[in-house]
Amino acid sequence: MNNALTGQSQITEIRNVFVPDFFDFSVAENMTVKINDGIIESVAPAEEDVPKRSLETDRDDPGVIDGGGMVLIPGMTNMHAHTAMTLLRGSAEDCKPVDWFNKHIWIYEQGLIPDDIYVGTLLGGAEMLLNGVTAVADHYFAMDRAWRAYDELGMRADLSWALFGMGDAVEQNLQAALDFNAEYMSKSSRIGISMGPHSPYLCPDDFLKRIAGIAGRDGLKMHIHVAEDARQVEISMKEYGKTPIEVLRDTGVLSLRGEAAAPTILAHAFYATDSDFKIMAESDCIAAHCPKTYLRGGDSHDFLPRGLAAGAGLGLGSDGPASNSTMNIAEAARLAALMGKSSSGNGEKAALAQVLPLMFSGGKVLGLPNYGSVVPGAPADLVILDLSTPEMFPGTNIFADILYGLDGRNVHSVVVDGRLVVRDSKLLTVDYRALRDEARTIASRLISTEADAPMQEY
Repeated sequence: MNNALTGQSQITEIRNVFVPDFFDFSVAENMTVKINDGIIESVAPAEEDVPKRSLETDRDDPGVIDGGGMVLIPGMTNMHAHTAMTLLRGSAEDCKPVDWFNKHIWIYEQGLIPDDIYVGTLLGGAEMLLNGVTAVADHYFAMDRAWRAYDELGMRADLSWALFGMGDAVEQNLQAALDFNAEYMSKSSRIGISMGPHSPYLCPDDFLKRIAGIAGRDGLKMHIHVAEDARQVEISMKEYGKTPIEVLRDTGVLSLRGEAAAPTILAHAFYATDSDFKIMAESDCIAAHCPKTYLRGGDSHDFLPRGLAAGAGLGLGSDGPASNSTMNIAEAARLAALMGKSSSGNGEKAALAQVLPLMFSGGKVLGLPNYGSVVPGAPADLVILDLSTPEMFPGTNIFADILYGLDGRNVHSVVVDGRLVVRDSKLLTVDYRALRDEARTIASRLISTEADAPMQEY
């Protein structure tokens, strides 16, 4: 199956747009953004002698977009995802985490074949692009198939082949990951590679040290689940006298700021203790907060206000669609803000100025200067928003409107690495209709899988 389309334009200029700054909360009007070889060259007021054109007539010059007074923002970053799990969306609802894993997801995943990963990743990537998400840190299996999907989508990604430090296939799986790294590490400037040990509870200390050594040798990031629930922290304290995040520090998965070859992505870290937040603030890492997964599981606390107060590196993730349903980072930001306010009992917490920048915080992990900003020298990963929908009016506070109202209906066009990948809310790089049909067929096969007993105790 090949769902790739061709013909997306290389963009050289975006005219007549409002550009909000999510760090100083200013809004520049009637701006022109010039792009050269996928990099923003200049951001300046439009020249008075350049006539405004409608989006329709602008098609005569495919390298130039006239925004028609719409809003231009940086592309959003999904800091933690299992993208191919789109195929398992809706398959494990209204259950406890232990049953979600043992009675559903780990059973269904046994039926996955590599080409399923390709189709599931295409589906999830399409969803992200149509929601203004231009980059993702994806942690799953068969990353060679995921690489192909992101390449065809025209999306930016960082890929981690999931590694387990126990079981019969440890060495085989590790070798597959290393072979993937060697072949794909330098194959695309848009798609990076990380080491992906699953978690401290599925990777013994000696295995974590081994992976940290490989990552340091090869100059790679690491992407790992940690402190996902309270029970993991309790067991770790009982068995090792350490929290899971302390385990990562002591095995070399976390390094002090300035000492790491590349930062570590901590998936969730939702049950980080106060002392853990101090370690995180001192380390070269970013915690991917995935609030919807926890809210759906009936779990909520003041992770975000505490992390912000400690100065820990934070970003936003969707997690997998089997636990989260959607891969919409604007929604994740909204839920993070609401969880932070409600769980702390303080409406001043998780403020606009604290939460909105988290939507664009991928630059540190992607290794791209100024990523997530509309400034000269930044990668041209950009989203044009149509804020003419009723929930965005009267437009008194564009920043509040974006945090509390933005969704895919507002995403008009998306540019990644200077190339137009979404126009008029339609994907230009992949045949979505054909993709949808194949994904439905695969999902039916996977979710019909049955087993007599749980796979393992989570």
